[in-house]
Amino acid sequence: MDMTRLLRPLGLVTLASLVLALIALIGERPVNAVAPPQLLLADYAAQIDKAQKLEVTHGRGLSGARALHVSRTETGWTVDERWNYPANDELVNETLLALADLKALEARTAQADWHRSLGLAVPEDLGAAVRFRVSDGEGQILASLLLGKEQQSESEATQEVKNYGPELRQFYVRREDSVQSWLARGRLPRNPDMAAWIDPTLPRHESDKLTKVRFGSGAGAFSMLRIGSGWSLGGAQNWLDRFAALRPDDVARAEAINFDTARPFTLQFEDGLSLTYENVGAATVIWSRISARANADASDDIKALAGRLNNRFNGWALRFSAERTPLLLPAKRDLDG
Repeated sequence: MDMTRLLRPLGLVTLASLVLALIALIGERPVNAVAPPQLLLADYAAQIDKAQKLEVTHGRGLSGARALHVSRTETGWTVDERWNYPANDELVNETLLALADLKALEARTAQADWHRSLGLAVPEDLGAAVRFRVSDGEGQILASLLLGKEQQSESEATQEVKNYGPELRQFYVRREDSVQSWLARGRLPRNPDMAAWIDPTLPRHESDKLTKVRFGSGAGAFSMLRIGSGWSLGGAQNWLDRFAALRPDDVARAEAINFDTARPFTLQFEDGLSLTYENVGAATVIWSRISARANADASDDIKALAGRLNNRFNGWALRFSAERTPLLLPAKRDLDG
């Protein structure tokens, strides 16, 4: 048998295998052979002080996309979609800093067809990505990043409204102007709820100066009074503790809500300040309108405080879930316990 005839086709097969292996190796380079940058958005990090607008867009697949725009003003950040109501400055600043501090750990696919499997398809293309876009005062985009799936359990990404600084997590990201994707580590929030982004602040005053809370008006009104270190109603302290933790779910312009049938309660303080919440139930929610008043004999500081609170809250209606009914629209039996 002529061995030369056998070696020639074997050599061709070997050569073809080497060529195919080389092609495969070259084809894999964009996926896992790209050196990760120290900071994914180093150019943005160098000019973060120019940030004037933050846009967060959530992809919801067939339900489309939902965008939130936050703008910097002289008094702080405001939410465009809520008539420039004050934003949660802590969460906005946390997000801007998190973008600047985002670390790329490993390169992933640079093939656009694979982006959807990592949750990196753009929101407007039936995608599930969360896009963070930051721009300056001239409208120039400083950063535009797509946040995809977490490397581990996606359920761990669920963020409570109260959480502003979750633990470091690993997830897939890519710059919107690039097809290269990355496994990154950072703190970027995913919460799409308006409650997380609006200012949670409600009018507060020194709790040890609270002397009386009057609920309702007219014949059905009742009050709880401070007596020494306790209160005249057994459930008063529980109500006060829950009230201290209250935060709004959303906000609207006050003129859009009918407060004609609202039931008020008023917190009265020993230094002459009074805070009144007018509350009205509407289907599955409660709307509240808030005002402050200073007694005629109150100090100038208290009168100034009442003025600041009215400037801040007048014209707004704050929305709370119906489960807050025992807190915002209580009956006397709710506080007798």
